Amino acid sequence: MTRQRFFIIDAFAHIFRAFYAVKNIDHNAVFGFTMMLRKLLASEDPEFIAVAFDTSAPTFRKELYPEYKANRDAMPESLVPQIPIIKELIEAFNIPMVEAPGFEADDIIGTLAKRAAEKNVQAVIVSGDKDMLQLVQGDDIVMFDSKKGVEYLGESGIPDFFGCKPDQIIDLLTIWGDSSDNVPGVRGVGEKGAKKLLAEYGNLDEIYKNLDQIKQKRYREGFADARDRIELTRTLVTIRTDLELAFDEDTYRRKEPQNDDLRALYERLNFKTLMEQVPITLRRCETEYELLDNEERLKAWLDEIKEKAFVVFDIETTSLNPVDAQLVGMALALDADKAAYVPLRHEGQDPAWTERAETMLKSMMTDQNVTKCAHNAKYDISVLFNKGWEILGRIEDTMLMSYLINPNDSRHGMDDLAEQHLHYRTIHFEEVAGTGKDQVTFDKVPLDKACQYAAEDADITFQLYDKLYPQLKDLELVSVYNVVERPLIPVLARMENAGVRVNSDYLTDMSARMEDMIQGLEKEIYELAGEEFNLKSTKQLGEILFEKLGLSPVKKTTKTKSYSTDQSVLEALAAKGHEVPAKMLDYRMVTKLKSTYVDALPDMINATTGRVHSSFNQFVAATGRLSSNNPNLQNIPIRTEMGRDIRAAFIPREGWVMVAADYSQIELRLMAHFSKDETLVGAFRQGEDIHRRTAGEIMGVVPDLVTDDMRRAAKSINFGLIYGMGDFRLAQELGIPRKKAREYIETYFEKMPKVLSFRDEVIAKAREAGEVRTYFGRHRQLPELQSRNKNMQNQGERLAVNTLIQGTAAEIIKLAMIHLDEALSQSDLHASMLLQVHDELVLECPSEEAERVGALLQETMENVVHFEVPLVAEVHTGHNWKETK
Repeated sequence: MTRQRFFIIDAFAHIFRAFYAVKNIDHNAVFGFTMMLRKLLASEDPEFIAVAFDTSAPTFRKELYPEYKANRDAMPESLVPQIPIIKELIEAFNIPMVEAPGFEADDIIGTLAKRAAEKNVQAVIVSGDKDMLQLVQGDDIVMFDSKKGVEYLGESGIPDFFGCKPDQIIDLLTIWGDSSDNVPGVRGVGEKGAKKLLAEYGNLDEIYKNLDQIKQKRYREGFADARDRIELTRTLVTIRTDLELAFDEDTYRRKEPQNDDLRALYERLNFKTLMEQVPITLRRCETEYELLDNEERLKAWLDEIKEKAFVVFDIETTSLNPVDAQLVGMALALDADKAAYVPLRHEGQDPAWTERAETMLKSMMTDQNVTKCAHNAKYDISVLFNKGWEILGRIEDTMLMSYLINPNDSRHGMDDLAEQHLHYRTIHFEEVAGTGKDQVTFDKVPLDKACQYAAEDADITFQLYDKLYPQLKDLELVSVYNVVERPLIPVLARMENAGVRVNSDYLTDMSARMEDMIQGLEKEIYELAGEEFNLKSTKQLGEILFEKLGLSPVKKTTKTKSYSTDQSVLEALAAKGHEVPAKMLDYRMVTKLKSTYVDALPDMINATTGRVHSSFNQFVAATGRLSSNNPNLQNIPIRTEMGRDIRAAFIPREGWVMVAADYSQIELRLMAHFSKDETLVGAFRQGEDIHRRTAGEIMGVVPDLVTDDMRRAAKSINFGLIYGMGDFRLAQELGIPRKKAREYIETYFEKMPKVLSFRDEVIAKAREAGEVRTYFGRHRQLPELQSRNKNMQNQGERLAVNTLIQGTAAEIIKLAMIHLDEALSQSDLHASMLLQVHDELVLECPSEEAERVGALLQETMENVVHFEVPLVAEVHTGHNWKETK
């Protein structure tokens, strides 16, 4: 029978080791201790375990010798708050902690090890402290150093490991003393001398008996000088094994961790990888949901919904694309574990039932008094809008709630949230519809399976609502949810459904021209390089640039340590006049635009509508900005002529025009509002060219004498300094000496001191709160500000200011979209919102309505909120998107 083992961990030995070994992460001692503990549990699988801690109470050693540990520095300031967290971690692992006031952890370990050995349980001391070697006893009490991961060190291994016999260790430690604990030893006798003397005389007492025979004078004098205190030193270095502690198997038997507590702790500490590795005991569906496949049952549910004035709904369709999706059924939930499914278009269903059921459900969806809640409500609403349904009343969205609560997290899907908040594993689509080639659309899923799957989604959404809405209140996010985000859902649904017309013939011609350009660039690069090579191979390009052409490498890649040829490297080399890097930048730009947009957009045209329907995402950017995909409109460059030419492919319907407006310098206007800097506020109130004004201020010239180059430089300074651009980056961007860039920055803040004060204040508040808030109350956690890594701290500072400015700007244009959508619905205008990109809104309308639509658009955008400085929206009309800029 295998002998059972009791692992006793020396807490502070491992805590200090972790603190000094783990660099550049927050809570480094906690992290290092956690990794040690996880590794120990996984590799050794102990039957019994405990962690021994020192206490702050004076020990018997201190009473015997007041100078004991008097030379110890105070615990590092950043380690102090980590100790209670480590104790919380140990509790979560369900491991007992042992403390004994008046004694040290060493004495606890010595006593528990002895008690375990007496019960024929092998005691394994987990420590790298040499003092612990005195406790080793045969194979009953052994040492294990978790860092080295060596086999257990028993009594037989001590001579080779430590250079003396096991029974000589206390005497050896007595001779040495312990400078770290301020314990005096025998002066003049070093490690080798002490071992040699013990080897010759056997023990300390015999050394003293034979002191006159010792040849080395300094040894004799050292021992003679130490005679009066040698017993005190021996007492101080001897670990006690007689404390009133018992080894109780039930107390110290290893137990399963408290996984919920572990996950919560890891999440709080931002140990994401560790959090994901903690197993969750997931509940599975045990509820039999109701199938509403006749009018009587459906009416009973709808009556209850009307009475409760709240319902969770979830639709099932044949496609994830809301434009193409056919409505198959709708799930409803009224409470936790109370959900049902209304099948509408499953294979073999009676069309007459579908018509009657849809009529009844439409009545519910248009009831102003009934609040409708869904997860990712925009999808459900888009599909229903496409089918001609009208949806009135309040709309709630649990996905949106999750995003507002945790904007840095990218996982807001129902499956993830069910695991995280409910410890529940949902039925996955593949379990009811199959996988791969055998997967069927939902209308072909048998009704019993469809009912369980769909109704569970509604049920889980209801339960998530109960969890998440109170969190919105606690985090004071209800306002931004109700005012900015929730009302935007139907606006985005309408915008996506409208889509935008794309001129595919124009794109075909553009693709051919770009192909000619690509081939021309390839030929030029080959000629300049003196050979042909794979332009898409970064390795081959690096060899050409830095070996054959002899250019100076800018940096190496992080992983492979090969030459980096990324955008920044090529730009730096091109700025020095090197032709190949300049041509490569052109080549990469053209090939990317061609493949991403020019060739891809025609394939995105919907066969039914003849339009491209981009998806606008509320749940992606932590700042609150909308993003888009299929296609990604934000990434179409507008600073290059080719990028602007792509915009020309987006056109209105026949006889209509495009009307677009974008906010003029909204981020700088927000900086002026928040900082209340007189120079900025005055310039915007007087309608001055802010970049020309800035150039005049920092370059010491009157505005009329500011050149275009000066203005461009001032523009870079204005936008760069908002987010903490330093002199190095500014010098690179402007192509000027770093000293000059530094002078520009210093002059800028001298002329506009409140901008710097504002930045500092935002960062200080964010550091104190651990988060930053936008004007409308959105929050973003900033763990980077608490990092020990300076680069991470700098990033956190940039994010703090960036989130406040960009996030507020994003909220302003969202509000403008909400107000414009309402204004259009109450007018006789036929305009439709098509696109939202950065600070720009794009609509289409009949040509004869263009002036009125433009005026309404401008008025709405400029008056959505009133700040210290006016918001200015510039409106343009054209026959394609390019013409509206």
